[in-house]
This record gives sequence, structure tokens and C-alpha cells, in this order.
Amino acid sequence: MGIPVLFGIHCHQPVDNFKNVVDEIIEKSYKPFFENIFSHKWFKFSVHFSGWLLDYIRINSPETFDFMKKLAGEGRIEFFTGGFYEPVLSAIPKKDRIGQITKLSTFIKDYFGQSPKGLWLTERVWDPSIIPDIAECGVEYILVDDYHFLSIGFHKDSLNGYFHTEQDGYLMKLFPINQQLRYFVPFKEPEVILEYLNDVENKGGYCGILFDDGEKFGVWPKTYEWVYEKGWFDRFMSLFSGAEHKFELYEEFVKRNKPNGFAYLPLTSYMEMGEWSLFADKFIELKNLENFLKTTDYKGSMQTFVKGAIWKNFLVKYPECNHIHKRTLKLSKENVYNNERLTDLIYRAQCNDVLWHGIFGGIYLPNLRDNAYKYIIEAEAIVDFNKSHIDKIYEEDIFMDGYSQVVANTKGVKYIFNTGVGAGLVSLDLKNYGLNLQNTMSRRFEGYHKQLLENRKGTVEDTGISTIHEMSVELSDEVKVKIAFDWYNRHSFVDHFMEGYNFNEIKRCEFAELGDFVNQPFEYEISENKVKFIRNGGVYKNGQKYGTTLAKSFKALENGLAFEYDIKTEHENIFYMLELNFHFFDNIQVTLDGKSFEGAFDGKDNYVIASKSPELTIMIKFNKNIPVAAIGYNVETVSQSESGVDLTLQGLSLNFIFKVEKKVKFKGEMSFEGGKI
Repeated sequence: MGIPVLFGIHCHQPVDNFKNVVDEIIEKSYKPFFENIFSHKWFKFSVHFSGWLLDYIRINSPETFDFMKKLAGEGRIEFFTGGFYEPVLSAIPKKDRIGQITKLSTFIKDYFGQSPKGLWLTERVWDPSIIPDIAECGVEYILVDDYHFLSIGFHKDSLNGYFHTEQDGYLMKLFPINQQLRYFVPFKEPEVILEYLNDVENKGGYCGILFDDGEKFGVWPKTYEWVYEKGWFDRFMSLFSGAEHKFELYEEFVKRNKPNGFAYLPLTSYMEMGEWSLFADKFIELKNLENFLKTTDYKGSMQTFVKGAIWKNFLVKYPECNHIHKRTLKLSKENVYNNERLTDLIYRAQCNDVLWHGIFGGIYLPNLRDNAYKYIIEAEAIVDFNKSHIDKIYEEDIFMDGYSQVVANTKGVKYIFNTGVGAGLVSLDLKNYGLNLQNTMSRRFEGYHKQLLENRKGTVEDTGISTIHEMSVELSDEVKVKIAFDWYNRHSFVDHFMEGYNFNEIKRCEFAELGDFVNQPFEYEISENKVKFIRNGGVYKNGQKYGTTLAKSFKALENGLAFEYDIKTEHENIFYMLELNFHFFDNIQVTLDGKSFEGAFDGKDNYVIASKSPELTIMIKFNKNIPVAAIGYNVETVSQSESGVDLTLQGLSLNFIFKVEKKVKFKGEMSFEGGKI
């Protein structure tokens, strides 16, 4: 008899991703998919594109856009809405949630003549609090994962249909996407997929629900060759054109079928996302627990009783994510000026990709962070102008961490210090460049590093090709030696105390830290144009504490920052290291005093960092008590990605070392020169 197959693809790229990357994805995935699908008149399906990507295709690949318009005209395609720039809807304010959905729905109505009733939930991050807002936007049904239901005890065989839920009396329909179908299409032979659908029908299922990334039809590893060159697509169409299971649209299915029942879902996403959002040590423990349970009678209960964290834990796990998110929240609250450009910049900064990390690069990708800060810096410039915040120094709790951030704001540069974490400089925004020079990612230990270093390989059935969740990766010895981990956040004006210094130990963050200043709170005093941070802490050696006071003052200059240090300690012979970190658009072209950045240098009173991308010179000058040495090195991360493992240059670290015999004082300036200063 056959059951309906609800087939859909979700297509998204990070907003303003590299043009060559987006163009390649269009040519290898989106365009061939629509070209090949067009002649199969029996095939109906649904699609979701993030709004900026849809508009990019309209401008840069009109033939692909025309295929979509023709399919819409023939009634063969149903468009799903969502946030225009693909935000996690529960992570943005109500007005932005409604605004982003309305923006995409309006685009779809204008170009394809449809008023979307279905919504693609970014990364399937479910929070019932969004229901009233999306209902207000005309949404009637949402796609979630079957895992959302399995995690609270629903039986797998009951999920082949849709369910009702509500929040505050607002009704919403939920379609659980079948994970097995997600993993089968297009990685297994069509006969395997047909057999699975037959099994769903035999167990009383009403439909087969599939909605997954369109990129896996051409740009995921090996998929272009598999889907198009080796004929998977043709075999799939040939087999299902004569099968009893018919492909139809979600809106058609809803009209003809009643719900399977009622459901209230917990805060969750798909299973892997919950694992990725765990802290690294808990990720390892979870994997060990899963491996153990697989050997017991409880292996069938794992999805219900073994869970990871929630998506928002990424904002705790990665301070770099939290900084972007909280500055964007602040901008949204301040967006009261009816400024279209400001609103669009805020929407762009809410794009989800930079706010998490799993099998995709996410927060580890410098260009995604650069883009987010580009939007934030321009948006803040609009707000600061309206609030007369230029050439002022003030305090506010931007990051909502209970500690004040001190902001020194000039016409061309904004400096943000976090009093709760070492009074470090956490943001240095060059406004004309749209660049945050402090945008360096720390080398964090991730749960997958343990497996990468152990070279443990998984096993994959040889009945098709591997999904990105199944691929095995082996690290080269060259990459292995690059793996190092930081125990603190890579800000600037980070204060270290050590007994001695060694280049490799400092580069790998393996030196013994004797002070309690790096990540501890400071007191502060703000005068008219200056801020002074003070901590009465200690240096610890052989179980003894040596009282130590560190005072550092900063004054924003027209194109730079003046600093002054006063350190007093009961220890008679120790070294103090001042750490600065810098991030550029293209770190490879950066030099220190005209030479390679990496190395140990004799102490002197001035240093020049030159970057070609952007064209910028940073000059650091000491005018009293010059350092005894300087150590510069590249900050590189080894992170998991859809292609395997990425070795990424995140920033440059420059460290100045001073001999401290009871006390040391020094002053200095950091100034900027360039074409846009």
C-alpha cells in the first residue's frame, strides 16, 4: 500500500562566508540537486534555506534560483521559514525572533508566492518558550528530531507522524525527523532505504520523515562522487518512481492526517549536540558510560536515560561564544532608534554557527568570529554615537557574569577590560577596520583530543559511504606536536609570575604559574580618563605564600593605549611576564621587528608588529625598566571538523619578561598606525 515520504533538505552557510566556499557549495550541491530533481515530476519535497543564503543564490546563481521558482510554481516544493540569518531562536530576544522569521517569510512570499506554515528549528534546539512567538508569525508546525521524543521515553515505533504540543495555550504541531533516514540518505543504497520504509509501514507508521542538510548531496566528503558520478541519485529516483511509497509535502500530510498524540518536549537538541555541549571531562565520561552500557542489557535505554548538556551550555563552555552572544544581546536591548542598518547588523551577529562547536568548526573558525565582531563593532558604533559614549570611560556588566567590565571608548578604538578575570583586555576594537584585535581563541582541551591522541579508529559498515559522524581520523606526528592546551583565556595584559622562563614551556603553556592574578578578580578605580586595577594577591612557592600587590593603570590615547605597572612582592627573586595576544585577518603575514614572529628576543624598549592583512602596524614601547626578554609565538589549535581535523592559526602571543626583586615599575604605550586609523 505504501506510506507518504516527507522529504526535505535544509541549506545554510554562515552569513558572509567566504565567497569561493559558498560558490563551490552551490555548484557541487544545491545546483546539481535541483537540476537533477527537476525532471522527476512525481517527486515532491520541502526545503529550508537561511534567508541570506537564499538571497545570495538569487544574485549569484540565478539559474539555481529559477529552478526553485519553477518548482514552486508547479506545486512540487514547500518552503519552510526560520530566522533569516539562522539564529538559535531560543538564544535571541522575542522581538528579534519575530523579526527574523518575518523577514524570511516575507522573502519567500515575495519570490515564491508561498506563506510558510512550517519552520526549520536551527540545530533543532528546542525550547517551548518560543512557541507563542513563532505562532504569531503564522507557523503551524516545526521539525524536531526523533531523539527529542526518545529522550523522554516515547517509543521509536510511535514517532512516524506528527504530535500536538502547546505553550501558554498556543498550539503547535511537531514532526520528529527520523534519525535512521538521516543517516541512510544518501549514504546507503536506495534498496536499504526502501527496505527501512517498508519496515516502518509494517510496524504501523503513518509516514517516513526526513529533513536534513542539503550539503550532504555534494559537498560533504566523497558525496559528490557518490551521489552524482557513481549514480546514487539516479538509482534512488529509478527505484522510488515505481515504489508504493509516495513523496508529498508536509502541508498536504497535515491536511489529511490527525496527530499521533500530545507531547511536551524537554530543552534539548539532537543527541550529538548534547554530547558536544558537555565540558570535555564529562564528554569523556559520557562516552565511557555509553561504551559500557552497550555491553549490558540497558543498551536499548541509553537514549532515554543517558543525556548530555543543553545547547546554551556552549556559552558557559566557551567564553569566546559568551562574549559574542552577550554583546549582541546588549545591542538588541539598545536597538530603539528605528535604524534598519542597526537591526540588520544585530540579526547578522545572531547567526548560530560561531556560537558552538561540535563536528563542525564553529567558534574555532577565525573568519566566523571576525564576521560576528565586524557586525558588532559597526552596530556598537551606531549605538555609541546616539548615546554620546565616544571619548568616555565607563563600567557595565556586559557579559552578565556579576563583574563589571570597564570600557574606554574613543572615536577610533574601543577597549573592554574584564575586572572579574584578571582585569585583562578582552576586546580591542579597531572601528574603521571592523576588527577585534583580541579575538584569539584559547587552545582548549576537547573531549575528542583524547581519542585523536590515542589514534583509536571506529569501524564503519561497507554498504555505502561514511557520514561525517562515522569518519575515522588519524593525526600525523607533525600535527600531534602542535596540540597544546591553555588553562586561561587568551586576553591581553595577562599577569604571570614564574621562577624562570623557557621558550617551549611558555609556548606550550607548560610553565609553573606561581601567582594568583591570571583569572582572579581585581578591584578598580575610574578617574576622568584613566582606570586603575589593583589586586592584593600572592606568589606561592614550596607551600608558602608571598604577599604580592599588582597595580596596573590604563589610559586611552587617540590611537593607542598607555599603561603603567607597579608590582610589589615579598618574594626576593622572581620573574613577572606580561602577556599580550593579537588576532589579525591573516596571521601568516605578520612580522615582529621585520622578522618571523616566533622566537625569543633580547629585551629592548620597543617592538613593532606589522600586518599586511589588514595593513596595520602595532608599536609597543617601554619607557622605564625594559623587559629582560620577549617571547613571541603562534597560537594554533587542533580542532575537529567535517573534513577531519583542522590546524588553525588563531592569533599571536607576545610576552615580556621582567626581573622582580621585591618590586618593579614600568610604563609603556601600545599604538596603532595604518591606512584606516
